[in-house]
Amino acid sequence: MFKNNKIYNQELITKSENLTFKKTNSFGIMQRAANVCSKFILANYKPKKIIILCGPGNNGGDGILIANNLIKKNIDVIIFAPIGYAKSKDSKKAFRKLTNKKIIKNELNIKNCDLFVDALFGFNFSRKLSNKLKKIIKVINSKSFTKIAIDVPSGVYCDTGQIDSIAIRADKTLTFHRLKPCHVLQPGKDLSNTVKILDIGLTNLDSKTNINLIKTPKLKALSSSSHKYNRGEIFIFGGSEMVGASKLATLSASQIAFKSGVGVVKLLVKDENKNFYKSHVLEELIVTYSNIKDIEKIVKKTNSTFLFGCGLETNNENSKILELLLKSKSKLVIDASSFSIIQKNLKKYISILKSRKADTVLTPHFGEFKKIFKISDNKIIDTKLAAIKTNSTVLFKGNDTVISDKIGQTYINYFSSPHLATAGSGDVLAGIIASLIAQNYKSLDATIIGCYLHSQCAIKIDKPLTAKDIIDILPDILKKHY
Repeated sequence: MFKNNKIYNQELITKSENLTFKKTNSFGIMQRAANVCSKFILANYKPKKIIILCGPGNNGGDGILIANNLIKKNIDVIIFAPIGYAKSKDSKKAFRKLTNKKIIKNELNIKNCDLFVDALFGFNFSRKLSNKLKKIIKVINSKSFTKIAIDVPSGVYCDTGQIDSIAIRADKTLTFHRLKPCHVLQPGKDLSNTVKILDIGLTNLDSKTNINLIKTPKLKALSSSSHKYNRGEIFIFGGSEMVGASKLATLSASQIAFKSGVGVVKLLVKDENKNFYKSHVLEELIVTYSNIKDIEKIVKKTNSTFLFGCGLETNNENSKILELLLKSKSKLVIDASSFSIIQKNLKKYISILKSRKADTVLTPHFGEFKKIFKISDNKIIDTKLAAIKTNSTVLFKGNDTVISDKIGQTYINYFSSPHLATAGSGDVLAGIIASLIAQNYKSLDATIIGCYLHSQCAIKIDKPLTAKDIIDILPDILKKHY
């Protein structure tokens, strides 16, 4: 985990720098940046020949000063400057300090290079790459030498993690002061690889950002007086198809809910499907219904949490049930098929969500998210707007899952696993969240903790997995966080 979980976007890191420069010479900060990077390189690598890719701005100035530091240690250093160098005020000062200006080249010669440092563009990069630079980056990425990016891998946009078509693929990224969105959002997350935050004395503006990394949670301690009726209760709607994904979705969600600590799980199923579920359930209770009025009676007399959408059919009856739940005072987790239902009458459902008072969590993956919300190149902004629009907590799934609540508090899951991309994984996540909400965690907290636990299960398994694997290992993960 990182020592600081705050994330600064381009505007905030610029503000932090400018406030710092009012009390500390900006070139002095550049020297600090170069010094901490040089120290890191010397402490962790034993290079014989280093190539430093430098640009014309301040990131290139960092690179020039790093080169100068390494020259003093008798390391063979080449500065490759394909689009010029020393154009900004501070990078010109850096150039004047360079003891051997003959090391600057405008042609790439990678022979015998064993360490490559990318100081071409920093966090202010916003343009498209020229064809010349695209070809250079392609060559660099194809080589096996270690690649270190200074601040941000060149070609990655700071606030979105997006790229034009190619960017430096770093083995290590040395960034300053705080993480940026591009370090935690895909594809920038993968391109940044392992990120090290270095302190260069910039002004602390942590209170000005509401974007955070999810950090290790602390769960509520269990009481010796606990019993199933004060540990929470959830209702999960069971599908009618009763095969494959539908069966998996409902039963995975219910089993993980138990493993997450809830006291009682009840499956709401149609009368005609009762016998099927009876042959499959273990600890769950089955509650049957024949029509919407039966559901209405259950909702009115209970103060439980409902999970809706896992393995359900997109039909008129389920549309009416969802509308009933949304208009109720019950806490609600909305997943999977719910988004197809909402899409069919988007204006109505968004209006109901907006006026809803009870805790509501939406858990869409990309395909589901775009059915009801606008998609841009900025996942953070998209998730924030979706949460505000629906007056809900929204979890936008992915390797870079983003969670926002209705007032814009935002959390990003950094440590994840590609093995979670499997059938039933999302249903398990929804079950954990619903279980935590039923145990009186606030909806944002339940969503953050659920996302964290879900990922930690996959990281622990560390191989192709099934929903059952997550269910089985969750208790081992949970006991580390009480």
